Parts: sequence; structure tokens; C-alpha cells
Amino acid sequence: MARMTQPWHDPSDDDADRAISSQPEQALPLNERIARVLGDGIAQGDYPVGTLLPTEAALCDTYGASRFTVREALRKLVEAGLIERRRGAGSRVVATTPKSKFSQTFHDLTEIFQYAQDTHLDVAQLGMVRIDEGEAQLVGASPGTRWLRLNGLRWNAERSTSLSHVTAYIHARFAPLLEDVRTARGAIYALIEARSGEAIEEAVQEIAALPMPASVARMLGLRAGLPAMRLVRRYLDASGGTMMTSINWHPGEHFTYTMRLRRGEWKA
Repeated sequence: MARMTQPWHDPSDDDADRAISSQPEQALPLNERIARVLGDGIAQGDYPVGTLLPTEAALCDTYGASRFTVREALRKLVEAGLIERRRGAGSRVVATTPKSKFSQTFHDLTEIFQYAQDTHLDVAQLGMVRIDEGEAQLVGASPGTRWLRLNGLRWNAERSTSLSHVTAYIHARFAPLLEDVRTARGAIYALIEARSGEAIEEAVQEIAALPMPASVARMLGLRAGLPAMRLVRRYLDASGGTMMTSINWHPGEHFTYTMRLRRGEWKA
């Protein structure tokens, strides 16, 4: 029987609370755990398509969470395409399975690093090149300088879905340290730091909406010219010099980049 037909505060209806406490990912934020429990309930038919989730106040009481935490959990369900929210109308279930979209939210370098740890890069091409003027502008270096360049595809952790096409340019001084980059585990920048002793102090990211180039589309199995998001990320050392630059192409319909600004951080 769907939970929506039972009183939300019925003491016998505590399966959601048990699910929260039995989650193995106890280190996850509470909003993430609440979102997972509600998402599981939607998938299992506890909240059929067209019905409303419990109110924010009810969810706060059930999970002992603040209204902000509950809203964060519901926002994750909106981003997953499971519910829609309208002021004064509640949270209505619109799908039982998440939409196929890759979403990333970065607050600092640590979260960028974790993204690479949670995915897998298959290297297709690797070699030293002298970069031309166009490449130099993206890399943040002088034309004619030598860089180690690799091309490949980034996959999800299960290697079932290709997330993006990646071209990376690595400063020549690090090339001897990356002879095993095709088979080495972990992110390339982490290998650079660990093996060279040099630290990445800053990452600069540029995002542009552009047609997908033919060479990228072929590797992703898509049609050239489709809408795409290009992310150029430069990893800088303490002096501001480029240690590595990655150019990542994401199919536009499968990519969402989220950035949240809070009052007090806005600048005119």
C-alpha cells in the first residue's frame, strides 16, 4: 500500500526512518541520505507518479532535520527529474526513475579532485607535441612549447556510460613521471603531485556552450555539431604557471553544471 494513504505520523509507518539508520553511507550529509530514501520510495511505488510527497514540515519532523536540509534533499530529487516543486502546490512525483543527466557541483579543489577519483579515464592517444597558437590559448602557455598530450574518454565508475571526451596537456617536465599513465590508477593531477612533489595551488575553469567537434563526436558515438559544453580546466602551481590543462567535452543534453550563491557572497 502506498505510504501516501497512511497518516504520515503513524508510529507503525517507520520504514523510512529504518532505511535512514541502515544506510551504509553514514558519512554522507543528511540531505543526501533523505534524498536517497525518498528516491527509493518513489522507485518502489510508495509515492506513485502524480502524488505528493509529505510536506517540508512533515519531513523535518520525521528525519529530525532542518527545513534547509529537507529543501536540499528535495532539490536533489528535482535535479534527478523525479519530482517537480511549485510554490503552494507541494512536491509532486513526476517520474519513477532518474533522468539521464550528469550533474556536478564543485565548491573547492577537493571536490574537483574527488570527481576524477569517482570516474575512469580511458586513454586512447598519448605523445609529446609542440602546441600551436590555438592550443596555446587554451592551455595557457606559449606557442611552440612541448607538452605531453593525451586524448581519451571519461566513464562513470561502472564504465557503463561515457561522460565526456578529454584532452589533457601536461607540462613536459612531468612527462618522465607519467610513462604508466595509461594503466596508473587515480587522477593524473594526483599522480603529478605525488611523483613530483609539486602542489597544485589553484584550478581555473572556463565553461562554454559550443557545437561538438567532429573528432570528439566520433569518439563519443554522436553526431558532429550537436550542442555541447566545453570545460577547460587549468591546474596552476604556486607561481601561477600551468602544470596541466584538461579540455572536457560533455554532450549538452546530458550535462548540468550547478553553482549556488548565497546572500553575502554576491558582488555588484
